[in-house]
Amino acid sequence: MKQYRGLIVFFITVVSVFALLQVWHARVAPEEAKQERERKLTGMAKYFDIGTPKMLDDSVRLDSVKYKDGTMRISYTLTKQAKSEIDSEEFTKQARVRTIGPSCNEKGLGPFVRSGLIINYKFNDSSDSPISEFQIEKSDCL
Repeated sequence: MKQYRGLIVFFITVVSVFALLQVWHARVAPEEAKQERERKLTGMAKYFDIGTPKMLDDSVRLDSVKYKDGTMRISYTLTKQAKSEIDSEEFTKQARVRTIGPSCNEKGLGPFVRSGLIINYKFNDSSDSPISEFQIEKSDCL
């Protein structure tokens, strides 16, 4: 038995180091995944914000896209409408319905929304008066 003592000690040491590495990785991996998610969302926001403000069509302008602390903020201006011409409640209801599908199902933001990202949409009129502001989150995607 004495002749195998060195081999046994080596085997126990290797197994112990392997177990310690597994425990360390289990503790570090979620933090790394969170940091990677934050980097991706920050990069997406910067990409979409390039060249803003920019006209999306003849009456809607994308003003900005910003990301911070789990919330993507997307701001639009309706360039040909005044707040007095719009029923804010009805506009909010319709805009919310129209944005849920793309927010939840698109390849870009969809997986992030389904995993906890909040998208805050803000709409202003032609004179920069707020018309509507609402959020799309995981519970809206069900």
